Amino acid sequence: NKEYEKLAIFGSVRGRRGAELKVLSAVETKVPGYYERIRDDVLSRDKGKDESETWGTDTMVFQDDELSYALGKQGGTRKKLERSSGAIVQYVGHNALFSGTRHERRQAREY
Repeated sequence: NKEYEKLAIFGSVRGRRGAELKVLSAVETKVPGYYERIRDDVLSRDKGKDESETWGTDTMVFQDDELSYALGKQGGTRKKLERSSGAIVQYVGHNALFSGTRHERRQAREY
């Protein structure tokens, strides 16, 4: 019995981050509290590693009622946020994670 499994994700910074956050969201659903244990590693990974050198991840914590509103019907609000801001938006537990350039992250937080 292994305590955990490793997953290798290949591709561009944006592609890797999108896949990582999607998997992390699923893992957090199965193992509540997992994200908090690895939070610092997740947030610092790939920081500044894009052409603009402003790539990073910002977070925002939601209460239960705010989270259901932020998700929207079938994740529709999240998808609209991604399209309008250009950032990767993913919910991990009660945390919203916005990944992208500084401008994209700012746009996502403002919307």
